[in-house]
Amino acid sequence: MSVEYTDVVIVGGGMAGTSAAAYLSANGLSVVLLEKQERYADIVRGEWFAPWGMKEAQRLGVDEAIAFGGGWEIREWTQWDEVVAPDEAETVDMTHFVPGVGGPLGFPHHTVCEAIAEQAADTGAKVVMGAQRCEVTAGPEPSVRYELDGESHEVRARIIIGATGRGGRVGRQIGVSMATSVHHWGGGVRVEGIDDWPMDVQAMGTEGEKNFMVFPQGDGRARLYINFPTHNKHRYRGAGGIERFLADFELSALPDGGKSVYAAAKPIGPLKVWPSITMRPEQSIVTQGVVLVGDEAGNADTVLGTGLSCALRDVRLVCDILLKESDWSPEAFRPYLKEREFRMERLVFGASVISTLQCEFGPEATERRRRARRLMAENPAAQVLGLLNMVPPEEVPEFGFSEFFAERLFRETA
Repeated sequence: MSVEYTDVVIVGGGMAGTSAAAYLSANGLSVVLLEKQERYADIVRGEWFAPWGMKEAQRLGVDEAIAFGGGWEIREWTQWDEVVAPDEAETVDMTHFVPGVGGPLGFPHHTVCEAIAEQAADTGAKVVMGAQRCEVTAGPEPSVRYELDGESHEVRARIIIGATGRGGRVGRQIGVSMATSVHHWGGGVRVEGIDDWPMDVQAMGTEGEKNFMVFPQGDGRARLYINFPTHNKHRYRGAGGIERFLADFELSALPDGGKSVYAAAKPIGPLKVWPSITMRPEQSIVTQGVVLVGDEAGNADTVLGTGLSCALRDVRLVCDILLKESDWSPEAFRPYLKEREFRMERLVFGASVISTLQCEFGPEATERRRRARRLMAENPAAQVLGLLNMVPPEEVPEFGFSEFFAERLFRETA
């Protein structure tokens, strides 16, 4: 078995892992990045950066790699719904929320990860693709054993960063379990050919038992998502699943009935479905020799779309501690834990409100959305939680995170 030594081992080469590798290696630390895929493939999710997440990307120095990998600025957000006529749907200019950033970005996840991994390698990180069966040992002398092409390897480091996403491969090995809850299911597919869809406009809306989303990626390409009730979780499985998925974009809530999507879209990637899980760690995400970041450290419901932004915030906070402090003991990461707890409390609450409004279905839910839209029209302050998609959670006014606010938004009488 070969043994090597490094400052930092990162297990997981997604957006968080590659960004951490690029940032740390560019600032003088030795890094080994272990990714189980031999080459990056379309994993369907994780393809939208909020403006505040792009600010984190700039701070980490990976924003140019994101652009090179296919990042596409989306300037407007239109909220369609079956309770309003298409020409009355509200459109928001998303380019002014975070100075120096512009609107959010849509992009293909796998090509962006590849671009950031290349940047990490160029700055001196060792990037190992196809690393299988990673076994993490925490403690005063942390290490990772893995297999590559049938041979065993070991890397010993000062610290290990776990960034394997919701699978939580590192977290489970250090004893971190997750309390989980599922509100609805979701599915997505990447398409091309929707040339009549305005590429600077993203869509979100609810009609029937579907919460639909269109996130442009430029040149007639987009990622399409549909959230749907758990009782309907098998709708897109089996033969003809993609065809049924695209057909469900025939929507009266859209200006052309959705024809610019369902009649023109050609799949260029797999269709995947998943439970929209909220995950809360039941033990500390920091132990001696190991720290977790990104979805591996817990996440809010995906309807909020802030998973990648959170991942890069985690990376920046953790990496700045590693670069500024000589002490890498668990105590050194207390500021990270405190900030993350505050941030996730807000995001989980906000996601629960948005899921209740947008991803619950049937006559009562439709009337709830109708009342909420009327309230928001009368008092724009009622739209406060929508800011979570744009600005950092700490900048969203505190009143939006109270049970009183949620009750006022959902109450049965106008």
